[in-house]
Amino acid sequence: MSTPEIPAPQPTLVAVAHGTRNGQGLRVLEELVGLVRLGLAGVDVRLCYLDVATPSLTGALSSVIGPAVVVPVLLSTGYHVKTDIPAAAAGRPGTVITAPIGPDERISAAALDRLASVRGGQGTSGPLHLVAAGSSDPAARQQLAEVAAHLNRATGRVVSLAQLTEPDPFAGVPRTAEVVNYLLAPGYFDNQLHAKAAGRLVGDPIGAHPLAAEVILARYRDAMRAVEPAR
Repeated sequence: MSTPEIPAPQPTLVAVAHGTRNGQGLRVLEELVGLVRLGLAGVDVRLCYLDVATPSLTGALSSVIGPAVVVPVLLSTGYHVKTDIPAAAAGRPGTVITAPIGPDERISAAALDRLASVRGGQGTSGPLHLVAAGSSDPAARQQLAEVAAHLNRATGRVVSLAQLTEPDPFAGVPRTAEVVNYLLAPGYFDNQLHAKAAGRLVGDPIGAHPLAAEVILARYRDAMRAVEPAR
């Protein structure tokens, strides 16, 4: 009588976020990864960080046995995506790095939902101003323009955009504009956004939104075929 084959464990999902010293921001990221765990029964899901907080991506990967899928819980490309994450995973067998979770229409929809919650359900037809943390990588600005297009299609409203790294991200923006918060969690950049918005209505960070969890799950599942040979 043959012994039944024991299926190989599914790859570990290593969700890597930027990191923050803000305790609420860390809790929000943990809540988001908690939603991901609910959608991946039997899969080891770990959260780590690129800066400030621990564990680091290098430390997380060193403790994983077997294949891993690294999902950058970041909203655009940049140095972390192009350099830091590949360097941390370099030479590790059976490791696949997915695209970051943004831009994606589901992430854009989540950001709009956060704004609607702050607004309290009252309709408006005024302009939207989309604000991200910012990156020196030109591709990040192009991706932010993609997000602006998502918002325009979803709402039919005029959408301007800016990055917090600009000298004045609200230059020329009317006081009546509503601000789409294209940040993932509370922390330094979210505080800066609210300070610079000067009384304009600002949405909350995307945070532990079900649509954000859905994108992380999709990135993991899409990567499964690539790690299959290493299992």
